[in-house]
Amino acid sequence: MNRKSSCCAICENSNRASICAACVNNRLNEYSTFLKTLKNRRNLLYSRLSEVLVAKGKADDQLNWRVHQKEKLASLREKLHRNKEQLIQGKAKIERISCDLSVKYGVLESARSVLERNRVEQLEKFYPNLICTQSLGHMAITSELLHKQSVVIKLICKLFPQRRVDADDERKDGFSGRYDQICNARLPRGLDPHSVPSEELAASLGYMVQLLNLVVRNLAAPALHNSGFAGSCSLIWQRDSYWNARPTSRSNEYPLFIPRQNYCSTSGENSWTDKNSSNFGVASMDSERRPRLDSSGSGSFNYSSASPHSVQTHKELQKGIALLKKSVACITAYFYNLLCLDIPSDASTFEAFAKLLATLSSSKEIRSVFSLKMACSRYDL
Repeated sequence: MNRKSSCCAICENSNRASICAACVNNRLNEYSTFLKTLKNRRNLLYSRLSEVLVAKGKADDQLNWRVHQKEKLASLREKLHRNKEQLIQGKAKIERISCDLSVKYGVLESARSVLERNRVEQLEKFYPNLICTQSLGHMAITSELLHKQSVVIKLICKLFPQRRVDADDERKDGFSGRYDQICNARLPRGLDPHSVPSEELAASLGYMVQLLNLVVRNLAAPALHNSGFAGSCSLIWQRDSYWNARPTSRSNEYPLFIPRQNYCSTSGENSWTDKNSSNFGVASMDSERRPRLDSSGSGSFNYSSASPHSVQTHKELQKGIALLKKSVACITAYFYNLLCLDIPSDASTFEAFAKLLATLSSSKEIRSVFSLKMACSRYDL
């Protein structure tokens, strides 16, 4: 078989016008490879250009932010400078006004002193005896008032005699020791309602409530708490406000007596301060002997063996005694300070109150204290 002669100008390196298919494919492959190389280079350069553009954008943003912050700082510095200038001007204005006010105050003070001196001179010139007369009138009225108060307090002390007793030997009822008495009824020691018999406890606290109410009414003494006298069923409470003398709620009413067992009103419908309640929370007020909540007869309260109702009654009674003692101590301190006397440090609350009433019922002591106060006031003048 004879080979066909080649007519490719590239293969034969001749000047023929024809090119074979192998040479065309070879040249196309080379050109395709070169194009792919250029494409890859283009993509690489494009990615680098994108990174450069992103970095340049971030740098531009930071530059813009810095320029903005510098402008803001500049405006703030300018504003601060203006505020400092205004502050300096305001301080200068205030100082100037203060100086003017000081000068005016000085003028007013001098004018007031001149007026006071002229008033004193006019009083001494035209009314030489006016001040002395007014002082004597005030002393006479005060002396008469103190005398009448001493007479009233003496009558009250006769109605409610108080004394301190020392019972070293144990009495028939099993209670001994030092006690404060009012109307021959022993008052409790401390806040222990079982330190005295229940009958004497209710009676003595009732007497003390009535005595306290009489002293407050006749001497215009400050009452720290309100109390209602009902004999052996008295009570005490903290008033709701200055204008409302009733308690905030019924739970703030505290008894000053030990209710009998099975005779306490537990329904909650009656209040000790209720106008419609005449038994003050106790269903029976008979004088016959009935078992009481402290029927043990000892001077201590056993919480472990007592019922919940007994424990609650015991705590409420302790709160009532504490309020009564606070009221007594308040009045005692008030009048001892008013009389410029020292409160007895070794005396109990009720004993100091009894000594105060004894002092107030003595006209001689009241006059001596009043004379001393008037002498001190003259010395101060």
